[in-house]
Amino acid sequence: MSTSPNKNQISAQYLEADKRWTEGLILAQSPFWVIAVAFVMLSGIIHSWNDVDYMLFSITVALPSILLPALLSKSGGRPWYRRYWVKLNLWVSTIVFTGTYFISHYFFDLMGMRYMFNNKVNFSSAVAGRTGGEVPLFLYPLTHAYFMSYFTFLLVAERKIVRRLQPGRIGRVFVVLALSYVVALGETFFMASPLLSDAFLYEKRDRMMKVGTFGYMIFFVTGLPMLGRVDSHGEDWPLSRVVTEALATFTCIMLLFELWAKIIGPL
Repeated sequence: MSTSPNKNQISAQYLEADKRWTEGLILAQSPFWVIAVAFVMLSGIIHSWNDVDYMLFSITVALPSILLPALLSKSGGRPWYRRYWVKLNLWVSTIVFTGTYFISHYFFDLMGMRYMFNNKVNFSSAVAGRTGGEVPLFLYPLTHAYFMSYFTFLLVAERKIVRRLQPGRIGRVFVVLALSYVVALGETFFMASPLLSDAFLYEKRDRMMKVGTFGYMIFFVTGLPMLGRVDSHGEDWPLSRVVTEALATFTCIMLLFELWAKIIGPL
């Protein structure tokens, strides 16, 4: 009986170490996709591509977040599919797929988001949305690269701030809100740049920066607390639970976007 708590403690320590190692690796490889995306967008080379080129590029920038931990992680006595890097990728990919498939139409209709890529292959909901916006297929793996970095940064930043400041439960809510706003504002600022307007824009850029950013941060305000639960408190989550909670997160995100549509409406 006396050995059980010790074993649980060791297990919890391993799970936390696995999470920290994965987070560090994801953040370390993030400059790769940032530099790659900046180059193809700012150089204009992206305008000469076709669907195959787009897809090859997006898969290339998404793969490091999968391949690097797959090749470098230690088993720790667990099969590969129970390691944190698999669960993190699975959770994020679930949010990316459902969010891109459905929530993109909220951005089209409410925030004036527009894509002008030279692609022909699109994939999104056939019934959601009123303005007829199309989501290029290649954006799914590309967004996975983005969101792996965004959510990992949020997890690390929140943990460090909470440990340093010890703000309590109410204070922690404000930490999540502030970090989510920073990430949403940062991406909106760079992606809505006039330098990228040949491929991507918001019809009302200033309005998007001032108001729409609060809508975009719904992804992170909702997702950060939910993702932080994965493999927490010494629990080694099965993949089925990871997917279930990611889908629950998406449901909350969609409900909040519906609330946004009712209260704020189009920008």
